[in-house]
Amino acid sequence: MTPGARARRVLLVEDSAGGAQLMRIAFDERLPGARLEVAEDGEQALAALASGRLDWDLVLLDLNLPGVKGHDVLAAIRASGDERWRRMPVVVLSHSEVEEDVVRSYALGANSHIAKPHSLDALFEVVEALGRYWFGIVSLPSA
Repeated sequence: MTPGARARRVLLVEDSAGGAQLMRIAFDERLPGARLEVAEDGEQALAALASGRLDWDLVLLDLNLPGVKGHDVLAAIRASGDERWRRMPVVVLSHSEVEEDVVRSYALGANSHIAKPHSLDALFEVVEALGRYWFGIVSLPSA
């Protein structure tokens, strides 16, 4: 991060405590200047949406969540009455590589659909690439 730049904030919607912990490790290793917050399920993510909270620069969204599924969370974000939520970058990060899930992710307005890596080294690479792209290459609107 450049001097004077604010810390980037990421909302991870992930029901697996182990998966969330691996993401924390990957962020600490590859994006130490970013702040990762975890919503443990779709209901928590939707509660943040309903509260009008806009603390994040990027949402990482699992699909296979208990209760409210990831695609339903994505649909709610894109249907939000708040334009800032509608333009929030959302990356689906899921074990599902099923073509139907990938197509649905993009149809609902996901910015990317990435298969969760199966090794910690590969996860480090994904997190580093996400940080490089979303926080270094693209221009994001200010809240």
